[in-house]
Amino acid sequence: MRAVVGRLALLLGVFALVAGAVAIFWGKDAAYRIPLDTDSYTRLTGEASGQLAKSETPVPVTYIVHTQVDPKKSDNDVISMVQTKCMATTEAYCIDAKGKFVLAGDDPAIVNIGQDKFALDRTTGFPVANQSKYVTDSDSVDSYQGVVVKFPFNTEKKDYDYWDGTLGHAVTAHYKGTKFVDGLKTYRFDVSIPTQDAEIAAGTQGTYAATQTVWVDPKTGSFIDQEGTQTVALPDGTKMLDVSVSYTDGTVKNNVDTAKSNKRSLWLIGTGARFIAPVVGIVFVILGVFLLRRRPSSPAEQEQRTPVGAGR
Repeated sequence: MRAVVGRLALLLGVFALVAGAVAIFWGKDAAYRIPLDTDSYTRLTGEASGQLAKSETPVPVTYIVHTQVDPKKSDNDVISMVQTKCMATTEAYCIDAKGKFVLAGDDPAIVNIGQDKFALDRTTGFPVANQSKYVTDSDSVDSYQGVVVKFPFNTEKKDYDYWDGTLGHAVTAHYKGTKFVDGLKTYRFDVSIPTQDAEIAAGTQGTYAATQTVWVDPKTGSFIDQEGTQTVALPDGTKMLDVSVSYTDGTVKNNVDTAKSNKRSLWLIGTGARFIAPVVGIVFVILGVFLLRRRPSSPAEQEQRTPVGAGR
């Protein structure tokens, strides 16, 4: 019996040592990467007015963002992503009965719809320089800068460059402090874009202003909660869109749950496997060697060690 336990302990020890070695030399780098199976829906609700909203007074809107990976254009270091956005007076005009994203831009209920494609460094989360290599569209933007869909892993308490698609360049996301969202500690970042001239649509000039507040999980860099406003007008002052939206409660809860799960995985690989596994492995190896080298006592040896008068 002792031999069986010894072999089992030795086997477990070797396994733990190998797992620790893998985690030390490979696991952490592999864990701190944007996963290639990313496919998520983000929902926001709020109000909008203007010509695009077909109303001079604010009407309820739903804003849905679908972010997924293009696996054919991604590799070990760079991830190619497609982000489709749809704002409408009802969700049904963006998502069909099967839950698939639809591009019904000519429907009167559609306020705004569009699609962006970009390539990010899987480790830093920032755009790579040669976008056209990883994005299928020939008119892909090679000037992507800063935060696009997530902040870096281990986000710091500092300002970051933050991409704005309407302006076509990065603006500043200012660090503003911390906040607990459903028990998860987050960092708050504020973006404020004053009214300025911009190309509000292809070949159409106008004015543009926006604000955005994002709460970020500092460990993974993922967005947890978000709210923002946007005002777009023609040069003559005609209001095209004035919108204010924020994440739905369901989106926030899902983001919190996902962030907590990912943080546990990062801890397991980054700390547990790298430091605890080798210690456990050494203990089990020593125990296994000890049990295998220690021979069971013979009956004669047991008789010699039996105290006089024992058993009487």
